[in-house]
Amino acid sequence: MRERQSGVSDDIRGVRARRAGVGAGAAFADQAVHYSNEMSAASMPKTPKTPKPVKTPVKTRGRPNSREAMLDAAQDVVLEGGAGKLTLDAVARRAGVSKGGVMYNFPTKEALLKAMVERLVEHNRHAHAQVTASLPDRPGRSLKAYVMNSVQALDVDDRVSGALLAALNSDRALLAPVADYFQGRFAKLVQDVPFEQAALVYLATEGLWTQELLQLSPFTAKQRAQMVRMLVRMAEPGQLAAAEALAAAEAAKPAPQGKATSKKGKS
Repeated sequence: MRERQSGVSDDIRGVRARRAGVGAGAAFADQAVHYSNEMSAASMPKTPKTPKPVKTPVKTRGRPNSREAMLDAAQDVVLEGGAGKLTLDAVARRAGVSKGGVMYNFPTKEALLKAMVERLVEHNRHAHAQVTASLPDRPGRSLKAYVMNSVQALDVDDRVSGALLAALNSDRALLAPVADYFQGRFAKLVQDVPFEQAALVYLATEGLWTQELLQLSPFTAKQRAQMVRMLVRMAEPGQLAAAEALAAAEAAKPAPQGKATSKKGKS
């Protein structure tokens, strides 16, 4: 739900939550491996030994990594051709597996779509948790994290969500996990922020995300940055009341009177 954030405050620039979870060993796996051709005499075996035969692990169907690979393939199919091109055959071709292999994990297209939706929800939940953990523990923390996570540059998950809209609308059951997630998320957003304030920030943020997803946003980069800064400030408790008080004070000011255009008449 994202990095056209030019001019955004430092706390936004300092956070870039990833949608997809990254394994703890990823950084270590990327490190270069150094080999040495030197070997001490003591470490060299006197007589070469015949290595024992190593059994090749048997590949098990339905492993978590193969399931994720098939979901990645389904995601690619949707991004390239739209939800209408999503079929079990297309996923099998993209993943380089048999259709039976796909059906072992996802017996039907509906099961595949359901898994894709559930993964998108989990990615968003994880991203929100990451941003939340990076912020000070004070009122408005969850709402502020929601805004900061949602206004980041559109990523793969966002584009997949948009491409799946047509398919999701045709089957309300597929929307159930999304609806449950939205309800639970909003309940957290209003725990320590007034309902009206949280609702306004929520609707404005969702509107910005949707317009940018559909490439219909009317805002310039400068205008967007100004709006994002305002949304982040509005996520702080008391900001709505302060804005209302300022507006009321401005409205209560007497209208400026124009200069006199004529002199008083002589008596």
